[in-house]
Amino acid sequence: MKAIQYLSVCLMLALLVATGCASTAKGPSDFEVVQAKTSECVAVANSKDIERLMTYIAEDFECPQIGDKASFKEFLDNAKSGGMLDGVEIDTSGATTTITGETAEVAPVEIRGSFGSGRAVFSAVKVKGVWLINEMDISGI
Repeated sequence: MKAIQYLSVCLMLALLVATGCASTAKGPSDFEVVQAKTSECVAVANSKDIERLMTYIAEDFECPQIGDKASFKEFLDNAKSGGMLDGVEIDTSGATTTITGETAEVAPVEIRGSFGSGRAVFSAVKVKGVWLINEMDISGI
């Protein structure tokens, strides 16, 4: 009788463990999340919604050509009011996403507009589980 009870408890535990493993969703990988965030960010940039675009930028953002996050926002606001963002095209089709631990790089990102064309390298870090752009380096513009 005890053997049957013991066997029943073991089978019940095995069933619970198997059910728990089968029903636990893993979720998207970091690569998939960064790819989705990249697409979202491009769509927001193309819509010229500067305030929303800033939600993709980390507080410690740095760009050698422009400066920190506040300077980047000011640059974009001025470019938008001056019409420089009209017709801007951002192309990530040739970009490669590389993830190493808690950092990611998306490059090269092609940028074209009335100002000319160039390439950008975007680096991102995971901040409290959210990927945010913390560096941008632009060449050719």
